[in-house]
Amino acid sequence: MSEPSTKSPQYQLPLPWQHQLWSQLNNAWASQRMPHALVLHGTPGLGKGLLARWLAQAVLCDERGAELKPCGHCASCKLYLAGSHPDFVMLEPEEDKQQISVDQIRAANERLSMTSSRNGYRVTIIEPAHQMTVAAANSLLKTLEEPGHRSLIILVTAQLSALLPTIRSRCQQLGLATPSIAAAQAWLAKHTDKPVGPELLSFVCGAPLRALDYAQGRFAALQQSMSPGLQALSEGGAELTQIAHGWADDQLPERLNWLDGWIASRIRREILRTADPVTREPLQGAAQVLNISAMFQTLDKVRELKAQLRRTALQRELALETVLLMLQRALST
Repeated sequence: MSEPSTKSPQYQLPLPWQHQLWSQLNNAWASQRMPHALVLHGTPGLGKGLLARWLAQAVLCDERGAELKPCGHCASCKLYLAGSHPDFVMLEPEEDKQQISVDQIRAANERLSMTSSRNGYRVTIIEPAHQMTVAAANSLLKTLEEPGHRSLIILVTAQLSALLPTIRSRCQQLGLATPSIAAAQAWLAKHTDKPVGPELLSFVCGAPLRALDYAQGRFAALQQSMSPGLQALSEGGAELTQIAHGWADDQLPERLNWLDGWIASRIRREILRTADPVTREPLQGAAQVLNISAMFQTLDKVRELKAQLRRTALQRELALETVLLMLQRALST
């Protein structure tokens, strides 16, 4: 188990695209219909974890008033911000581990079964919830079936379908919607002096917090690292083994996401015969006539590889060589 960060939220909460969901939570709280368990889900980069922590602080607050909003200065808020509130548990994968263990869940269950130390709620956040082991999920299920009085469990995940159906059915599911491109750009303009174009927002699936991270130079660096290999592929003389070796690093998931968007953009451009309004074309000498069917097959292969990376270990370079060979053939006139 770990405790909450001692830092105050960096952004004013709730974030603009979270207002509707927060209003729903406020209404449930005001009418005394707050569920005992919630699942906050949505695209990475929408601030689900920030919202979960703010909700936890609000529920634990001694002086919140009628609105579900932490005051920030009462004894409970000070304990929470100091990372020492006795009625709050934060569950994340332990250091050097990928999953949340059954022992972590059992310890949290025990804390939830105890009487509140401050005569209020007991709150547990599990993030990312889809990384619980099967044994851990089954242990949590017992608590969800028989929740304690004035207890709240908040599960945070970007992969709702990866949670056990029995877990999902015993929680109220609250999805965070992705803001429009215009709304995202308006918010980003207040928090960065870097221009954030629609091509970057497309790459991060419209998630403003991820866009803010990539806008600090990461996205430009990724584009620059991908362009030479794609240029060589388009010209037909690429050394596939060399490109695969260069791409099969820790950035491979990002590279595949970028490649996914780039291939989709090339398909749109070829079909519409016009410049793509979303993804900027990084190649100047790309072939103007493409094998559309082969491009779709390559896109499917890229997405298959992305899914495999999330589930299992695999020979990255060999898998990449297959994708690169398909892409090279598809880019031929």
